[in-house]
Amino acid sequence: MDGADRNRILKMTALMGIVSNALIAVLKLVIGLFSGSVAIMSDAANNASDMLSSVVTIVGFDVAKRRPTHSHPLGFGRIEYISALFVAFLVIFTGAAFFRSSVEAIRNPAPVSVSLPMMFILLLTIGIKIMLWRVSIRNGRKIMSEALSASGSDALSDAMATGVTILASIIGRFTTLPIDGYAGIIVSLFILYAGVRSIVETVSAIVGERPEKKTVEELRAIINRHPPLSGGYDVQIHTYGPSRSIGTCNVEVPSDSKAEEIFDAMTDAQEEIMSRMGIYMTFGMYAVNSKNPVVQLMKQEVLKVLKSASPAVIGIHAFHVHLEDSRVHFDVVVDFSIKDYAEFRRTEEKALEEAFPTYRFQFNIDPDYA
Repeated sequence: MDGADRNRILKMTALMGIVSNALIAVLKLVIGLFSGSVAIMSDAANNASDMLSSVVTIVGFDVAKRRPTHSHPLGFGRIEYISALFVAFLVIFTGAAFFRSSVEAIRNPAPVSVSLPMMFILLLTIGIKIMLWRVSIRNGRKIMSEALSASGSDALSDAMATGVTILASIIGRFTTLPIDGYAGIIVSLFILYAGVRSIVETVSAIVGERPEKKTVEELRAIINRHPPLSGGYDVQIHTYGPSRSIGTCNVEVPSDSKAEEIFDAMTDAQEEIMSRMGIYMTFGMYAVNSKNPVVQLMKQEVLKVLKSASPAVIGIHAFHVHLEDSRVHFDVVVDFSIKDYAEFRRTEEKALEEAFPTYRFQFNIDPDYA
C-alpha cells in the first residue's frame, strides 16, 4: 500500500470518528440533562474526548509523514505512536473523571428518568459505536496504525459502557438504590481499561517487538530463492513508523562462492524483500563448508553436546570447520531463560572440550531474536 492510500484511509476513518462522536456526544448530553443521569452525562463527555482523539490522530499522521531531514534521516513515522499514546492518556483522564463523578453520585443520589425515546436513541448510539469499532480496527490493522486501533478499542468499550448505562436506567425504575452512580463506575472502568490497554500496546511497539513468525518465514523464503544465499538468521526488524521498516539478518554462503556472485544474490534478495514486504534489509554473511560430510556429521554431534549441557540451546548456524587447524566456529541460538551468559559459555566450552579434545571452538551466543 502506498502513502497516498494510507493517508486516505486514515483520514477517512478519523473524520468518520469525529462526525460520529460529535453527534453521539450531543445526543447523550441532551438525554443526560433531561434525565439527570450522571452515567449518561459521563458517557457524553467521553464521546467528546473521542472526537478530540480523532483530531489528534489526523494531526499526528500529518506530522509523521513529513519527509526525512538531516537531523532525522529516518523520518518522523514514530510520531504516530506518540499520538496514540496521547489518545490513550486522554481516555484514562476521562475515565478517572467519570469515576470521581460516579462516586459523588452514589454519595448524593439524584432521581433519574429515562424515557423510551431516550432509550431508543441510546441504542442507536451503541450501533454507531460498534460500526466505528469495526471500521477503526479493520483499517488500523490494514494500514498498521496504532492510533486507529486504539480508537477502535475505545469505541467498543464505549458501546459496552452505554449498554451498562441503559441496563442501569431500567433497573433504576424498580429500586431506590443509586444504580446510576454504580453504572457510572462500571462505565469508567471500561474506559480506564481501554486506555491502559492502548498504552501497553503502543509502548510495546515503541520499545520494539519480536517479528511475527509469518514475516520471518516469508523473509527466509525469499533469501533461499537467491542462491548461493541460504538461511536468514539473527533477524531484527526496526520500525520507524508503520510505513518504514529497516531490518538486518545474517545469511550462510558456501565458502567457495565468488564475491561477485554473493553480491548479486544479496542485491536481488534485498530488492525482492523491499518490493514484497516493504523492509529495507541489509545482510551479514557467514562462510560455511557444510557440503563436507565430515562437517555435517560434526555439526550434528556438536548440537547434541550443547543441548545436553543446557536446555536453553535452540540451535546452531554459521557452522564452519577449519580442517587445516582443527578450529570450529559457529553461532549458538539460545532462549531468554539464560541469566548469566558468562556461566553459560563456560559450561558449554567445558562440554565441548570433553567431547572433542582435539578441536578448538569459537562461538557467539545469539538470543532468539526471531
